[in-house]
Amino acid sequence: MIIMGLFEIRNSAQEISDAIAAVLQVDVTIADHNLIRVAATGKYKGFIGEALPKDCSFEKIAISKKPQFTRNPKKGEECVDCSSKGSCNEMACIGYPILDGQAMVGIIGLIAFDSDQKEELYSKYDSLLIFLSKLADMLVDTLRNITYIKKLNIQDELINLTINNLDSGIICTNLEGRVKFMNSVASEVLKVNKESIIGTEVENLLPKEIMNLTPNISKEIKLKVKGRNESFIISRNPIIYENEIGSHVFTLHRSSKIIQDAYSLMNVNHNMNFDSIIGESKEIKGAKELAKSVAKSTSTVILRGESGTGKELFARAIHNESLRKNAPFIAINCASIPENLLESELFGYEEGAFTGASKSGKIGKFELANNGTLFLDEIGDLPIHLQPKLLRVLQDNCFTRLGGKDVISINFRLITATNRNLEEMIEKGQFRDDLYYRLNVIPIEIPPLRDRGDDIDKLSEYGLEKYLKKLDKTDIKFSEEVKEIFRSYSWPGNIRELENCIEYLVNTVNDDVIKKSDLPKNILNHCDSLIVEPNGNLKTMMDNYEINILKSMLKSYGSSAESKVKIAEILDINLATLYRKLSKYNLQ
Repeated sequence: MIIMGLFEIRNSAQEISDAIAAVLQVDVTIADHNLIRVAATGKYKGFIGEALPKDCSFEKIAISKKPQFTRNPKKGEECVDCSSKGSCNEMACIGYPILDGQAMVGIIGLIAFDSDQKEELYSKYDSLLIFLSKLADMLVDTLRNITYIKKLNIQDELINLTINNLDSGIICTNLEGRVKFMNSVASEVLKVNKESIIGTEVENLLPKEIMNLTPNISKEIKLKVKGRNESFIISRNPIIYENEIGSHVFTLHRSSKIIQDAYSLMNVNHNMNFDSIIGESKEIKGAKELAKSVAKSTSTVILRGESGTGKELFARAIHNESLRKNAPFIAINCASIPENLLESELFGYEEGAFTGASKSGKIGKFELANNGTLFLDEIGDLPIHLQPKLLRVLQDNCFTRLGGKDVISINFRLITATNRNLEEMIEKGQFRDDLYYRLNVIPIEIPPLRDRGDDIDKLSEYGLEKYLKKLDKTDIKFSEEVKEIFRSYSWPGNIRELENCIEYLVNTVNDDVIKKSDLPKNILNHCDSLIVEPNGNLKTMMDNYEINILKSMLKSYGSSAESKVKIAEILDINLATLYRKLSKYNLQ
């Protein structure tokens, strides 16, 4: 049973809160068993050390010892008696009890202050509960370790038993600064033989100023390890026995590992596997079977398919069924980050690398993905000047941060995705052929929704159930007419468009059956364009029908040359035939 409180490890709790807030983009609060805030980020950081509001939802969690999702703090029954109800700006929060057995140790809270944060909490609620459970266990274990260490009689063998089981690098010295003990983690990260270090001065390993570090305050320093400079987070903790300092314990972590661990913990889609990808059509089953067969390989995979087909779901499923599933999955969309920032996102940078650079530097996605999987979405949008730099990283398995000199070795599996025609881009000089051949080792085609007719009913029902639950609606069903329209519609936006359509319907339909008239205008217009009234002879009717189809295709896909190539493929006619028909009906 823990005999100390969370306030004893408030610095560690604050570091954890900061890391998680940076990853999830929500505020984090950690309170102890007395409901005193011991760590916080964002709007509540200035309230550390103060009691939580009386009768707040966290107080109810402390009583029930069960997690709770407060969806609407201003109206929810959980907050009806809260003393700060009138001034609360929270939009949602998840509270999770920290328990040692049945003993209440404290509460972790993830708090949303805007709709995007609320959606993040809602959509990942089940995975966040798993994450918070692990985080609570980690805090309890930390308290246990510290409690145990404080009770030790500064005996080498007992220290050995305790700190060799920690995942921190540990170096124990006497009051004169001579090394008494080093655990295997410290030996590994510093690349030294721990037996040969015993009795030597710690200054041979760590900078002289670390002996003067304020107890329990972490500091980032650079150490030369095997000729390379590496960044570490180091803290000094005195070991006190019977009111006297007997030794000093130094803990150290690679600074990249702290953030990488946060990414790993926050990889909330860890349970995404191939069974999570809905569909039994021949087309999607083929893609899933191929992806599953190569999941445990280390080879590079490229996922090809139109926008909205679920390429990132495939990437996560491959990662989670690979041998790297316990390491980070790091995703970055090459099209969503400004060109001038993308290089620093990938490579990271050192202090002062460029105007506006953070004083502490930044760890890039390559480094964060070490030992895990890096997913580069929209690889066809990678700027041409960055393509040879990515190729060099893939060839050499190492890189240098912007503004840095140290070579950093990495080992990650690369998965890329694109909806663009890379072969055509190569011909136009927009994509390097040498990088293409590096990426195109295992190509997997993700079929568009229009080719998965057998799956549309299942995907529609799944989406309907999802949004009914999300929006707290009662049972609503699709009419048979709507189901048939869904099957016949081309879905140019694929699964993403289908989900958007269903979310729209769940928001706007007040009856218990969704009818054709309830559909969004773009789908209704599509339906109307395919209706051919009996007018004239058969040839005229067939021409009118053909005109309506071509108009619908042009409206869905556009009239550019690239769009017309796609339309010809969908209609299974050659491009010259398409142009001839467009000219015939004056639709060009």
